[in-house]
Amino acid sequence: MTTSSIRTLFITKEVPYPTIAGLSLRIWQNINIMMKFGPVGVFSASNWNPKNTSLPGVGIWKHCNVAQQRSSWEKLNFRLWWFNSYRHSDADWSYANTAVQELDKLLTQFKPDLVIIEEVWLYPYLKTVQNHKCQIILDNHNVEASLWSQTHRSIKGLKAKLKAKIQLDHLKTIEKDFSSRVNQVWVCSKEDVSLMHQFYGQVAATHDVPNGINVGHYDCVRSGEISLPLGLEDTRRNILFLGQLSYPPNTVAAELLINQIFPRIRELYPDSRLLLVGRKPTQFMQEAAMRSPEIIVTNAVPDVRPYLAAASLMIVPLLEGGGTRLKIVEAFAAGCPVISTAKGAEGIKAIDGEHLLIRNEVEEIVEGVCQLWSNPALGEKLAHSAYELVQAEYSWEAVGRKVEKLITQMF
Repeated sequence: MTTSSIRTLFITKEVPYPTIAGLSLRIWQNINIMMKFGPVGVFSASNWNPKNTSLPGVGIWKHCNVAQQRSSWEKLNFRLWWFNSYRHSDADWSYANTAVQELDKLLTQFKPDLVIIEEVWLYPYLKTVQNHKCQIILDNHNVEASLWSQTHRSIKGLKAKLKAKIQLDHLKTIEKDFSSRVNQVWVCSKEDVSLMHQFYGQVAATHDVPNGINVGHYDCVRSGEISLPLGLEDTRRNILFLGQLSYPPNTVAAELLINQIFPRIRELYPDSRLLLVGRKPTQFMQEAAMRSPEIIVTNAVPDVRPYLAAASLMIVPLLEGGGTRLKIVEAFAAGCPVISTAKGAEGIKAIDGEHLLIRNEVEEIVEGVCQLWSNPALGEKLAHSAYELVQAEYSWEAVGRKVEKLITQMF
């Protein structure tokens, strides 16, 4: 077999297109890269029905709304996950017996040479895939046990702590077993490769496949050839935070912006605005926007590029998280200067003062904003270097070259 005749099936827990967050952006990247090697199919399982009935360039797509397909027995059985160390409540979220049957039919019909399973939460489908003759890759968007430990470390209450401990133990069991039963594991950075070895020792061959983007998609932002959102035509003092706002690390960062960072910036720049752009904003964020017209919360938007064009800079004050932040890569491609914590920029080959500003404390971040707004040449310098970096390391072309080497090893 040559690498120009590989049939690839993706298994995902979200519809990968239209892209609405980092999860779907990564999956859509991988799908587009694998299209160069041959036909691509997609099996998706989630708790909702998509509006679209096809995916651009994808030959075959089967979607299952597992919430509608579960039997009463399954619903009852899911409540007993804690009795089985190979089960987890989040892994059950995208599972139904009827979906397993549909996947088996699709595997028989499509006959893939390679199956790429997007995220450890699809572990319950692994056994079905292993019944067919194909290579298997786990694309582990985060080292989930590490991320779980970060996002649940401040839980209070004995019952909640006990539940989180059980969930973490089960997650470690699942992630280790999953990683041991596939041909390759892909993670987002060299740091995550090290984390996988730290948590699980030697499992399947583990490689860093960076989060990348279609850089040309953002050319209209850099050139100024895109319409700005209504009311945001004055871009001088707009601060952008981008991402799924209900995702715990993003929620913590957004609340830090609202409570501490943005009030300090407003004292210095009364005409500044904070743009929180992403789906599922929390009630706290919505109430903050109702109280303060200078805080704009959008919920889901069909296209983030107008908001990147409206922003004079992006702040990424993440204190926890895993993988790498596609929001930073998008800003680099769009020519938007970035201020980030070290955690926010983790896994990205960006250098403080060359591609972005790394600032970890609230006052440091505020000072960084003052630097960029008082010295536009600095922002232009950072944006230029960041654009060169994203072309060299995080474009689909750059990531595709790395994937080709990994696929060649398998076939």
